[in-house]
Amino acid sequence: MLMKKQTYLDYISNYLDEQAFEQFKATYQQKISKSIKIIEKRIQKSDFFSLVKRYGRELVAPDLRGEEQVYDDVLFVQKEDNKTLGSHLLHQSGYFYIQEVAAGLSAQILDVKKGDIVLDLCAAPGGKSVQIADKLSQLGGGFLLSNEPSNPRRKALIFNLNRCGLVNTAVSAYQGQQIGELVSEVFDKVLVDAPCSGEGMQYKSDSKTTYRDEKNAQQLSKLQIQLLISGLKTLKVGGELVYSTCTLNALENEQVIATVLKQFPNKIELLPVAINQKSTGLTHYLGNELLPEDQAQKVARFWPHIQHTGGFFIAKFRKNSSLATSTQIDQRTQQETGYLSSTTLQDQIRSDLLENRGIEKQSDFYFLSNDNAVYLTTKEATTLPKGIFIEKFGIPIFKKGHSGELIPQQGLVATLGSFAQKKIIEITDQQAQKLSDKQDIVIENGGNGGFLITKREGKPFCLVKQVGNSLKNKLY
Repeated sequence: MLMKKQTYLDYISNYLDEQAFEQFKATYQQKISKSIKIIEKRIQKSDFFSLVKRYGRELVAPDLRGEEQVYDDVLFVQKEDNKTLGSHLLHQSGYFYIQEVAAGLSAQILDVKKGDIVLDLCAAPGGKSVQIADKLSQLGGGFLLSNEPSNPRRKALIFNLNRCGLVNTAVSAYQGQQIGELVSEVFDKVLVDAPCSGEGMQYKSDSKTTYRDEKNAQQLSKLQIQLLISGLKTLKVGGELVYSTCTLNALENEQVIATVLKQFPNKIELLPVAINQKSTGLTHYLGNELLPEDQAQKVARFWPHIQHTGGFFIAKFRKNSSLATSTQIDQRTQQETGYLSSTTLQDQIRSDLLENRGIEKQSDFYFLSNDNAVYLTTKEATTLPKGIFIEKFGIPIFKKGHSGELIPQQGLVATLGSFAQKKIIEITDQQAQKLSDKQDIVIENGGNGGFLITKREGKPFCLVKQVGNSLKNKLY
């Protein structure tokens, strides 16, 4: 199936009847409502609802549900004020993540359970990793490995995990198609939110509305098949995998699914994506068969003119038996990781937190240290497969100074700030917004209190360094 050089709209017209196409044209570049994911590890939904109402906004759940589930992890924001969401004090301090509603569905469809070890194969910029890690935290156990090969995109991923204080995470940097050759059958759940042509995000820009790049689409489809197979290899027998894209063409969606199902008959099966309001998949395109009707009914499409979201595609698999693998070895995993986790380290950091911050010992605190920093994570970090080289565990809470001294980081606030009883200072909304805007603030009572944790009505906000009457901004 080839895509000839043509305009984006001409191409999409092949998928829709005349009436639907006119509706699509009228909506596909309209701005959709902003939406966010609340970090429930940091704040209860009811408390967050009260806060945003005070700031002149309202949150509304999308009308998306299945027989047994309501998909309300991502909420529409209404009555926006003149402050953008990205610079809002609650965003800067890690209490929510800006996420499109349809894009937030794949992590919910993955349906992680307590204790699951999960792989997000193509994780940047981190929205779905944030959803998964936050859900595992709410459930009381489980761990997420977020993989991203691109260095700039991986930096964005790490920034977002750090900002939200999600300690039950680690980050790797492999090409996604490589991981399935390094480890097999180790993850309970896998998300493959594949790199794609991004046609479902047309409301953001008109840069893709001129001519489509057939060669690029073909190359992406091949990569997506490789990524999907790699993810399936890493999945335990009986485990489940979600494949998703933010594009609308069949080549990157139904055709990928059909190819992999044919390659592994009986070894994997397609599961229903249980969203009542979804559109089903395509069975044919320009006379070419894509999926049988019963399989097309199981996948989910989201169209701007029907669901009033960004364009999105989701398919879900269960692995029923093993797939052949040719296991490779990353030599870096045969050496010391550079991370220490001794009993001495655990005692040292716990004592420091108690003495300097009034933070009592918590059973789920687990610290790792390298030459540069101390990281807070969970003991489940030790359950990650040994064949994968980990670039970063958990959240950095201290940086190590030249003399080995522990220098507090914003991660300390995002992860443990709510437990702190010492070296804290209450601030106003106006002061918090100034800090969000990368400014320092001035207070009446001077001093040299060192690194302080600012709080707003008891909720930890950001790290500052007190120098006289000035609180120097250490947010990022």
